[in-house]
Amino acid sequence: MNIKEILEELQYNKGYFPYEAVKEAIAQKDEIMPYLLKILEDTERNIHRIKKQSNYIAHIYAMFLLAQFKEKKAYPLIISLFSHPGDTSYNIAGDFVFEGFPQVLASVCHGDTTLIEKLIEKREANEFIREAALSSLLILVVNGIKKREELIDYCKCLFRGKIERKPSVVWGELVYCSSCLCADELYEDIKKAYKDHLVDPFFLSLEDVDKYFFMGWEKNLKSHKNDKYYQLIEDTIKRMEWWACFQS
Repeated sequence: MNIKEILEELQYNKGYFPYEAVKEAIAQKDEIMPYLLKILEDTERNIHRIKKQSNYIAHIYAMFLLAQFKEKKAYPLIISLFSHPGDTSYNIAGDFVFEGFPQVLASVCHGDTTLIEKLIEKREANEFIREAALSSLLILVVNGIKKREELIDYCKCLFRGKIERKPSVVWGELVYCSSCLCADELYEDIKKAYKDHLVDPFFLSLEDVDKYFFMGWEKNLKSHKNDKYYQLIEDTIKRMEWWACFQS
């Protein structure tokens, strides 16, 4: 397949996973890279039109492939795409926010978390996107790209003023990250977050928090290293082929 044929196959979801097109995209990495980056630029520029096209999926393939290629140029483009206020960015991504966004960010940032942090702290952005961005930082720690102490320090800043003190899933992820890291210095901040009703205890209770602290960082680290949701993107096909939208 030539580049034009690959891109045409990847533009819209046709109810099946396009194995040949994805394999060819990977085989022609250097040639297709500029086109994948342009897809992200065009998607961001036309986001309000694209969000009305429920079967448009080129930007999702582009992000997974660029993450597999560890292409740093994709980093600011992806951040821009997901920085729109309200639900705009979420509407063009759907389940990708939970099934790939954190791993993609971790794969393209090369340890530079500046833009990720800005997205986490952006109050106008969708809360699920901000949550996923915070999760990407834990992925970096699990994979040895960032130090545990660096994330603990950043979590401390979030607890103590860098995000708004109002209930959201961002607070749930903040407590989860801090608990997995077994950050003793943040335990009182965690308890205060529950006292102020910032965290939904249905999804993460204070008892759950205590279990993570009891397990200790080394056991938590080992558990996360064996969890696909805390690994970098290495294989686009394995990451996407099982999605329900391809099972018609």
